[in-house]
Amino acid sequence: MINHLVGYKHEYGVTGNRFWFSTFLMMLLMVFLAGCATPVGTRNVGIKKSYEHINSNAIKDDTYSDASRTVLHRFFLEEVFKKDPGAAIEKLHDLACEDDRRDLLFALSELNYLSGRRASSSNDPDILEQARSYYLGSAVYAYLYLLGERGGDFPDPHDRRFRVASDLYNTALAQALIYRKLKIPHENSIHPLPVGTLYLELNLDRFPHDLEGLETIIPADKLTVYGLTVRDRHPGLGAPFIAVEKKIPGIPIIKSIPGTLFLKVEGNIRDLRQGVRAKAEIFSSYEKRVTQINDKVIPLEHDLSAQLAYALNQPFLWDIGSMQFFKGAVLKSGIYPVQPYSPDRIPVIFVHGTFSSPVWWAEMFNTLRADPILWEKYQFWFYLYDSSKQLVLSVVEMRDTLSEKIKTLDPHGKNNALKEIVVVGHSQGGLLTKLTAVETGDTLIRAVAKKDLNQLNLTVAEKAMFERYLIYSPLPFVRRVVFISTPHRGSYLANNWVQQIVRRIVSFPRDVLKTTGQLLTMAQKKDLTGFKDKKMITSIDAMSPSNKGLLALADIPLAPGIFGHSIISIKGDEMPPEGADGVVRYTSAHVDYVESEFIVRTGHSSQDHPLVIEEIRRILLEHLERQQQF
Repeated sequence: MINHLVGYKHEYGVTGNRFWFSTFLMMLLMVFLAGCATPVGTRNVGIKKSYEHINSNAIKDDTYSDASRTVLHRFFLEEVFKKDPGAAIEKLHDLACEDDRRDLLFALSELNYLSGRRASSSNDPDILEQARSYYLGSAVYAYLYLLGERGGDFPDPHDRRFRVASDLYNTALAQALIYRKLKIPHENSIHPLPVGTLYLELNLDRFPHDLEGLETIIPADKLTVYGLTVRDRHPGLGAPFIAVEKKIPGIPIIKSIPGTLFLKVEGNIRDLRQGVRAKAEIFSSYEKRVTQINDKVIPLEHDLSAQLAYALNQPFLWDIGSMQFFKGAVLKSGIYPVQPYSPDRIPVIFVHGTFSSPVWWAEMFNTLRADPILWEKYQFWFYLYDSSKQLVLSVVEMRDTLSEKIKTLDPHGKNNALKEIVVVGHSQGGLLTKLTAVETGDTLIRAVAKKDLNQLNLTVAEKAMFERYLIYSPLPFVRRVVFISTPHRGSYLANNWVQQIVRRIVSFPRDVLKTTGQLLTMAQKKDLTGFKDKKMITSIDAMSPSNKGLLALADIPLAPGIFGHSIISIKGDEMPPEGADGVVRYTSAHVDYVESEFIVRTGHSSQDHPLVIEEIRRILLEHLERQQQF
């Protein structure tokens, strides 16, 4: 063997050495390559980064998605788009006229959107108009991708491209037609596209507001919402917006309206160069929430929370409660509905408490309205009143206002929805609420006079006043009431020194002073309990734990056929019957004649507490179930 090897070396000499050396180099190279990245493989970057990459698109990033990259790569257009986006879009458009694959339309929409966004950063008016054209092109291509007739099936809603295309359509449409000037076109118009022309027809049949009366249009997509837990934005197609009305001299509140802009494109991509027609339809978000394209029912995107938050972003609204309390009648007492009246929906009326106003119901209202069942079945109204004036004045005014409203809406009493009203009252508002739902007889009169009405020796006018302000029957249209932190037996904070301070600093309008004066004069003349030597009575006096009338009212049950619920706040860990919310004790808020009592661990102002809101939702659903049984 050794001889053989020696012979091998001798026979082959240098050539044999080269062979072994080459083999050694090959082995080293293989070892080296084994430690390098392969042309195809994976890297572990974690779920977050992987998710960001998979979901990258032109709306959220300064690049296009992998889906559009695939299309550009297929036709060798990636470098073309980098150098000349317009040329790449035009080339891809021509290819899409011949190639029926739907993904070309998606790529065209996204590339137009990206081009529009990049151009919109310019200060050059011509480039800005070009940006508007790109945005409109993006909306048109997205529409054709989602709803246009084309080879193959319609996009699967689980496909990421479907979801991105919906967002491209919505945001591009907002940028295109509500761009810069913040004005929707008021009439038919012609709009250039990156490839072709759009002949736009405006349809206002579903938007019952005059565009000429609007100051501006704000796309909801441009706004973030703070102060509300739930953003009531329902998915669909269309650009949600806020229409802001022009300010009216002498009126401190600026009104706004939520709506959705929808663009319906006629024809297909092959028609664009010659020009296609499209309808820009404007819908009110309060009523119409779907539209129809051929045999497809299309949900409309809307954003009611953005409009609500925008409307509430007025300091005056948040000052109303204190101004109404100290000055009275800053705004007229009455019902303030948030949306147009709907005869098919049951009214839910929110009644605020002392030193408060309807804005403090915003969190509850916004959350309840976002529930699809409650939205379909209920409409929400707010009652505003001067929370400092005598309780009986507020009660009578509220009862009269509600009765007049219902008579106006349903003069013949045929609307069943208006016979099932739910009233929700917080604190003092709960006392007003109760007096819409009880039969008092002369119980309150006997409590303060220690005599029956007929024993008081009253004139006709005096008797009429007593009956108006101290005798109540249930309102026939109220079917259910909810008391939140309500001082049925008074508030321990409504003591003598608080009453005296309030009387000194509160100023009332003349009509309130006149009526209160008449009541006081008559009460003192008849020697009614608790009215001796008083020159003024406020709501704080009425909520005193020593008020005989209030204590008598607490024991009067709800009228037959009216259902009640209590939500009672306890601040801390005390268990009933102990505990209080900082203003009202449990023993004051508790009554025996309600169907349910819910305890929440929080302070007096509990309207925005999530558990309170959830309990109100449960009550409203229970109300619907009972209604359906009859």
